[in-house]
Amino acid sequence: MPDHGTIKFIKLLSDPVWFHSLSLVTGFDWNSSGTTTTTLHALKEYSEKKDLSFFVAGGKGKHMRNKRSDILKESDFFSTSSIPGTLIRDTDLVARIDSNLLQDGYDLYIHSVISDYSGNYSVVQQGLNTVHGMARRYHWGTLPDNTYDVEERNGINASKMENEALDLSSPLSRDTRKSMLKVIQEKPYFSTGAQSTLDSYSGEKVLNMAVRMPWEKLRQIYEYEPSDMKELLMMNGIGKSAIRALSYISEVIMGARPSMEDPVRYSFAVGGKDGIPKPVNHDDYDIALEFFSEGLRSSGIEREKRIKLISRLSNSSLEKTGYTIISK
Repeated sequence: MPDHGTIKFIKLLSDPVWFHSLSLVTGFDWNSSGTTTTTLHALKEYSEKKDLSFFVAGGKGKHMRNKRSDILKESDFFSTSSIPGTLIRDTDLVARIDSNLLQDGYDLYIHSVISDYSGNYSVVQQGLNTVHGMARRYHWGTLPDNTYDVEERNGINASKMENEALDLSSPLSRDTRKSMLKVIQEKPYFSTGAQSTLDSYSGEKVLNMAVRMPWEKLRQIYEYEPSDMKELLMMNGIGKSAIRALSYISEVIMGARPSMEDPVRYSFAVGGKDGIPKPVNHDDYDIALEFFSEGLRSSGIEREKRIKLISRLSNSSLEKTGYTIISK
């Protein structure tokens, strides 16, 4: 990208809509199953053959595990020796967030990192829901000032919204995350004996609601006493079940309820998958443009600013192409 440079290109890759547009330019239908895999593979293959200012690490399936070695292989080219280790840790954390903090029914099978040699990066991940055979893509970019925040995901590309998802990465789950750490600091007592049901004490038969819980993992968490969510997520062996158990326990004790809302939002509003370019309904665009134009006219915004905003809406209709495009 000679006009924008490597940093701009990497930042654009962290935008799920722009990434999807890039895949369409390379010839895919909007819902092609190979959109993510082939686009990332093409970038990786091209960057390996050319002397570029960025590289691609990781990939699909077994290649996910190669991310660390892919990054370390480039160690001599980084501007400082500390960048490779930081890059590995930051992107490992991103994978843990989308795997364990967000439990939406999709298991990651693609984990790719696009990075320059100054430590600027984008992470593109994809998960699969084996029940209905649908995939969704998760995008992250370099965190501001390299600070850690589990809420900094740039977006998710998906074709289906789930009715329910445990989203501990949501701003709505901040109190839950704080409560989870407080519960850990309480140092609960763990019985060394076998788990018993209430009938052991009352003499009456009761329904056994025993649920398999990762008790040994929970014990490790309490003994380690992680100071923040980053330390908790990065503990060895701490996965979905342990995080979910801590969330449930903290809700019972502290009362802080996590977000159960799928963070996916609409990616496409009009247009279809067939045709080159995609055929669209002009009337839908006209209605949308008129709606926002009328809202701006009655908003009380200064006339000069209002005219500029309406002009931007109007310019989104490209008459000479015969197709209508709405700017982001």
